[in-house]
Amino acid sequence: MFKKSHYIIPIIMIKSILICDSRGYAFYSRIFDKSLKGYDSTLFSGFISAIGTIGRELFKEEIATISFGYDSNAPHIVVLSKDFFGTEKRIYFVFLTQGDIDLKKVKDVCTNIYINNKDSLKNSKINKPLQEKIDKIIDLNLLD
Repeated sequence: MFKKSHYIIPIIMIKSILICDSRGYAFYSRIFDKSLKGYDSTLFSGFISAIGTIGRELFKEEIATISFGYDSNAPHIVVLSKDFFGTEKRIYFVFLTQGDIDLKKVKDVCTNIYINNKDSLKNSKINKPLQEKIDKIIDLNLLD
């Protein structure tokens, strides 16, 4: 059922993962870096939704990355989105990262999560089985 990716991204580069919709509803949040324990996923998902709206209206673009700093090891917010056809609903996959990551690898994991959980994500249903399914996909594809 879950496709195993050939890519493994060192988890040290991914500090946190958030999945939310275009209304700011957080479906999933997982923190890998213990120094981030204080951030509020609900507040963060609202911020991502607002930035996505601004990007679409001002630039006719979806957000891809927000960088904090100039060097190659700077922290980033990487946002990938998936649309539900026939609706205005959009799902954002948000990765807090440190340094460079391969966006193709991250996109593959997002696609895998989206395909395997489309109905739950479309209906804004957060539940324990959804959390477990997403954890399994991430564990199989992003963790060593």
